[in-house]
Amino acid sequence: MTAIREGAAASAPVWVVWVPSGRRALRRRGLDVTGELAVEAARLLRAEGAAVRAVHALRQRRGVADQAGLTAPQRAANLRGAIEVRAPVAGRRIVLVDDVVTTGASLSEAARALRAAGAEVVGAATVAMTPRRR
Repeated sequence: MTAIREGAAASAPVWVVWVPSGRRALRRRGLDVTGELAVEAARLLRAEGAAVRAVHALRQRRGVADQAGLTAPQRAANLRGAIEVRAPVAGRRIVLVDDVVTTGASLSEAARALRAAGAEVVGAATVAMTPRRR
């Protein structure tokens, strides 16, 4: 997080943006776990002097199939075009947050949507990563 702290006072805050969950997953869990993680991470970073802001900038624009059991190419195809931007991100520096990385399809689709809207995705943070099957 050094990059977030360097020159923070001289520049706009880095936005911490989470990969959105689908409506069905949100109903099942009862809360937006990844959003909660991003908000708490931004709070802790601000307490350390970082210029960051958690922003709910993405949403799923259509339903997607459950990713469990899908191969990497199937996951990418399932998510292609499924995420859209819901906040003005043009010119913003963004760190993406996701809970678990399996193939990277969710992060890739979120980054695609943000870049298409004019944002600069400068990094990603996750809680866990599953081992890759060969």
